[in-house]
Parts: sequence; C-alpha cells; structure tokens
Amino acid sequence: METYSETLITPSKIKLMIPSGISLGMGDDFFISRLQERPQYKYLRYPFRADCFMAAYCVEGSVDCSVNLNEYHLTSGTLLLITPGNMVKITQPEEIGQNLRVTLICASSSFITNIGINPSKFLIEAVDVLKDPCIHLSSDEEEMLHKYVNLALDVTKTDHQFVKESIGGLVSSVFYQFAGFLAESKRRQDLEAPARTTRQRQMLEQFIKLAVNDHSKEHLVGYYADKMCVTPKYLSKIVKEVSGRSVPEWLNELLVLDAKNMLRHTDMTIKEISNNLNFPSQSFFFRFFKNHTGQTPKQYRDE
Repeated sequence: METYSETLITPSKIKLMIPSGISLGMGDDFFISRLQERPQYKYLRYPFRADCFMAAYCVEGSVDCSVNLNEYHLTSGTLLLITPGNMVKITQPEEIGQNLRVTLICASSSFITNIGINPSKFLIEAVDVLKDPCIHLSSDEEEMLHKYVNLALDVTKTDHQFVKESIGGLVSSVFYQFAGFLAESKRRQDLEAPARTTRQRQMLEQFIKLAVNDHSKEHLVGYYADKMCVTPKYLSKIVKEVSGRSVPEWLNELLVLDAKNMLRHTDMTIKEISNNLNFPSQSFFFRFFKNHTGQTPKQYRDE
C-alpha cells in the first residue's frame, strides 16, 4: 500500500519530471523548458510544495490543478504563477492529454536574491497571485513571453563565463514583465468589480505603499492606521479580508526582505542593519531574523 509523500520541488527536481524536449537548466538556480510531451506523471501523483518561483504557461491543451487547495483549470493562453511555499497538485495526472504543451520557468529564491531583485516592489501584484495565481494573457503578452523564453533558451545554450549573469538579467526582466501582466489583469478586473470591493482594494494598496516606504522605521499597526485616518481594528480587518494576510505579516515580510538584501548585498555590520531597520536591540533583530528564516543573520550572509 502506497503512503502519502510530499515532495519539495526545486528547479532540478522539476527537470526530472520533464521528458525529452527543449529544456535547459543551471542546477538548482534556474530551469526553463518548452514541454512538448506529457510530463512524467509518476512524479506528480502527490501534492508538492514549491521551493522556488515557478511560471507555467499553457500553450496548447488543458490541465487541472490545485494551488493551496483551490482548484484551477489551465487552458491555452493561461499563465499560472507559483511562489515559494505554495502547495500544488496536478489533478489526475495520468489523464493529461498528449496535446498538452506547457512552457515552464523556475528560479530559486536564492537566485532571485543574488541577482538583486527586491520582491517588495511586487507586493501589490503578490496580492493578486495569492488570491488568484492564474492570468489569461492577451495575444501581445503571449508574444512577449515567447520572445523571452526563446532568448533565455538561446543564452543558456552558450558556454561563455557570464551565462549565469546573462540569465540573471533576463530573469529580472521577466519578473517585471509578469508584474506588468498582473497589473493589467487587475485593471481589467477592477473595471468589472463592485465599488465596495474596489474601495477595499484601494485601501490595501494605500497600506502597502505606506508600508514599503515606512516599514524600516515604523513596525506598529497604529502608525499606518493614523496615516490612513482609520482605526487599527478596521485597517487590520480590511487588509486581512482582501489579502489573506495580517498587517504584521506584511510588515514582517518587508523587514525580512530588507534584512536579506542588506546582509547579501552590503558591507553593513549586523548591528548597523539592526539599527537601520529600527529594532530595539541587535539581539532582538537576531531573534526576529532566525524566527522568520530559520537561520541567524551570519549564517544567511555566509551561505
């Protein structure tokens, strides 16, 4: 009798699922594939948890899947975005049709950090991914994505010493393109949304913009509520309802992202980083960082 087995998926493990076809990768940093055949469904019989950023674009055919227990039907022209920690399951993988063609792009969190992308710039768009990870691309957006995929495949085939840096630049650009796709998708949805939903959405966006600007100095809900002329209780309620995350969760994520960027990309001491992020003490910052990342600041900097 088979037992349940959850797999933590990385770019190199994604490669195991892909049959012969056009696919290239760089270890656990990056993987790109233009899937022409059915994936090896024996690897997809159980849910898996993403340990990387993934984009799956359905070129032809269709496939059913769930993301964090929510069901989605991917058809031609649909882009599915998966972020680290998401739980994904392919529904009835043995029934995937032979006509299924999917383009996959995968990048590890460390690769994203190392190429200098600051995910805090994508927080508004991240709300859309959390609520609905599927986007139906326009014909112009499809063409743009195909161009990026072709260029990434061509670059990865080369053997010069700056291939990784070249791919890093492309991945950075792709991230911004995906953010643009999400923003345009949100704009189309807002035109059809009820006024109340739109107002709540605008309040969330106002909070996130304030948080991006002020989180390094202000860590308390009351500060943002005062700025927005609402009560802390009401702000907390709206942010949780619209985004699925609490105000402290958003602020903590921003602080962790800033800390990681400073540790990886500056020569600042840990004490200087703690002061820069307005923690009451270096030991408090140490505990905060370890609680949220599982590593000490020094361990993260040295890895």
